[in-house]
Amino acid sequence: MSPANQLLETLATLRRQWRQRVLLESAVWIAVAIVLAILAAQLVSTVFGATTTSVVFMRLIGYGLIVAAIVRYLVMPLVKRASDERFAMYVEERAPELRQALLSAVHELRLPIEKQSSPSLTARLLERTVVKVRPLTQGAQLERPLMLRAGKTLGAVLVAAALLFAFGPVALRNTARVLFAPWSVAEAAAVPVLAVSVSPGDAKVPRGAAIDIRASLVGFAADNAELVFRSDTSAEWARIPMSRDSVQEKFTARLFDLTKATEYYVDANSIRSTVHRLTITDMPAVNRVALDVRYPAYTGLPVEHIEAGGDIAALVGSTVTVHAATTKIVKSGMLVFDDGETIAITPNKDGKLDASFRVRRNGYYRIDLTAPDGALVPGSVQYAVEALPDRAPMVRIDEPGRDTKVTTVDEVTIAVSASDDYGVESLEMLYQINGGAEKRVVLADSGKRRAKEPRAAHTLFLEELKLTPGDLITYHAIARDGAGNVAQSDVYFLEIRPFGKNYKQAESQGGGGGGGGGAESPDGLVARQREVVAGTYNWLRDSVKTIDRKRREDITTLTIAEGRLREDVAGLSKKIAERGAARADTLFNYIKRELDSAVVALLAAEEKLVKGQGRAALPSEQVALQRLQRAEALYRDVQVQMGGQQGGGGGGGGQQKAEDLADLFELQTDKLRNQYEAVQQQSQQQSAQREVDAVLERLKQLAARQQQENERAQRMAEAMREKLGQQSGGGGGGGSAQREMARQAEEEARKLERLSREQNSPEMADAAQKMQQAADAMRKASTGSQAQGNAALEQLNRASKGLENARSAGVADAVKKLAQQAKALEDRESDIASGVKSLNGANGEQRSAQMQKLNEQKDALKKDVEQLEDAADRAARE
Repeated sequence: MSPANQLLETLATLRRQWRQRVLLESAVWIAVAIVLAILAAQLVSTVFGATTTSVVFMRLIGYGLIVAAIVRYLVMPLVKRASDERFAMYVEERAPELRQALLSAVHELRLPIEKQSSPSLTARLLERTVVKVRPLTQGAQLERPLMLRAGKTLGAVLVAAALLFAFGPVALRNTARVLFAPWSVAEAAAVPVLAVSVSPGDAKVPRGAAIDIRASLVGFAADNAELVFRSDTSAEWARIPMSRDSVQEKFTARLFDLTKATEYYVDANSIRSTVHRLTITDMPAVNRVALDVRYPAYTGLPVEHIEAGGDIAALVGSTVTVHAATTKIVKSGMLVFDDGETIAITPNKDGKLDASFRVRRNGYYRIDLTAPDGALVPGSVQYAVEALPDRAPMVRIDEPGRDTKVTTVDEVTIAVSASDDYGVESLEMLYQINGGAEKRVVLADSGKRRAKEPRAAHTLFLEELKLTPGDLITYHAIARDGAGNVAQSDVYFLEIRPFGKNYKQAESQGGGGGGGGGAESPDGLVARQREVVAGTYNWLRDSVKTIDRKRREDITTLTIAEGRLREDVAGLSKKIAERGAARADTLFNYIKRELDSAVVALLAAEEKLVKGQGRAALPSEQVALQRLQRAEALYRDVQVQMGGQQGGGGGGGGQQKAEDLADLFELQTDKLRNQYEAVQQQSQQQSAQREVDAVLERLKQLAARQQQENERAQRMAEAMREKLGQQSGGGGGGGSAQREMARQAEEEARKLERLSREQNSPEMADAAQKMQQAADAMRKASTGSQAQGNAALEQLNRASKGLENARSAGVADAVKKLAQQAKALEDRESDIASGVKSLNGANGEQRSAQMQKLNEQKDALKKDVEQLEDAADRAARE
């Protein structure tokens, strides 16, 4: 093959590779155009609706985008063919190493033979150029970088589009079907981007029966939908609002007492379903359902009769008797439940069908009939069964309602209150001394007459219990209702403190051992262990209502807290030994002994918590708390070292009184308390306040929705009475919407109950109870009872008001605490001022030691004042 032909073949190969790259890049732009076309069409359908005009408009925009991409990025580059010289220039730009050899060869090749300088020179030039250019054709070396980039981009676009259409809204898939099925306008109109699907569609209905109409939205969402219907003898269409199921985006309505053929369709946001027809047959049907609800005996409630019902919302364990009246005499009937259970019905002497069943769970039932000729007539209406659980009562300790320090001769009155919807059967107080055997005090035993909000009190005569300083009493209350549900209050502590500081003469007047003043107080450790004990009680109490993952997380947190506390207590004991504190005061020997005992108990509790045995860990936790409190009580026994002017060796401050050592312990206690309580309480209070505000806002939204639902139910009932002359409402009483709101109300009630325990707020506990009562009323309202809907709204408003009162009470308590803290800071400042005055009579070393102590006290006071200012700012903002 001649060099000229070889060069032309090489250029052709490079052109093919260029065209492949153009095709790949154009595929990227076309794919992007297709996605943009679908999104633009979806926007058009959302704005203008699913009409024939909008479908045409959608296709014009979509096809326009796709055609524009094809013309611009595919047709134009391929149609406009470049000359060999221009293509050679393109190759030279992409391969600078050719040094214009290709351009010169192409130019020489295109010259007439008579203008070529020399055939041999031209042939040699072409041969050298072919040798240089041919490697570029191997593996599309010239176009490879751009092709790789285009391939990656195309893959990313395809993956993103696949994810969008697979997991995105259904409307996008419907839009794509409309765009890419242009051959069937009728199909596009029948299955539009936005549509309303209706069941049962065309159906046969027994004369006088009722039927449920269900509608689901395709490709869009709507807050409201209407059932539009008319009978054969009426030229006017009637409209009734449908009940919305917010979970499944479905709407339901119920047509009663159908005696004539009826046409109907569903209208949502001006998008209509197909018109369907209900044909009337002469088969028997249920035209009225009445209910008798017998509640469990322990509730003391009378039998409730519901004249026009069907849907049921009753307490678990209630017995419901269904009285069904039929349009014609039937041979028999049957209650058919959604789980497959059936209950046979035999007509009574009045011709009505009576059947009873016990409410155990949520579900549905229908009433099937058997005609006299044996033909089976399935029920066309499904009635809802809402099983309301009997929730545990609420119980709390009103007085003292907090951890308290008492002496061995005090008389402590403990006041307890409880509440339950159906009455509290028993109310008891339980207490333990130093983690010992649990003692039970019966506060109220109602017997047959159960009070709904009992209150009682019991006085503990501590002098009779033979207690010593450092002992610990834990107590809480429990309440039971008639169903056997048990509720437990928060646990509180009575800490036995000494009457005051005991002053005694030291055993030695010489200079004691070194550095006793550097020890730390166990007071902060006591507070931490007290929280672990309370946390374990709460973990046991809430285990039934907590999911397993949360239970494991909570007990892991308790285990970590107990382990860190054990390490800190062991570290404090080690410091006491290393600094020779016992040489300054022999009481430190007893303190160390208590701390070591606490470490043993903490280790035992930690081992039980690791195994998830919270109840088994409680005794060891309480023993550890008792040991820590005794260690703290021993700090109050302050030695006054006599003979302060006598010599003192040993680097320990022989001239410094042991009373100063106790003051340093109190100062260190304040530091620990500030570190452990102040920062933690600030963050907890802020987050809790934000959560209360959020719950209050959601509560108001629920009240507004309940008001709207009550108005909707009223409008529905009026429309049905006007069009059908019935006293019963349509649409099933808004059952699905009411049940969804009830579920949300229960969630908010659980949050309020938790917040009430965390903040010890009776107002929040009452609001939580009102929320739960509102949820129960909503579930009863789902059966069509407007009175229960109004009751639910009233309970929501009461809960909202109670929560606002709780927030106000919280701010008032915060201001009160600020005043108490300010008074305590004022007293500390007075003590510092007195200490400054006493410096005048002190000698050199004693004066220096007192100065150091005063400086430390002033620094601690300054930090506490700054924290008080921050707390005051937060309270002012609230």
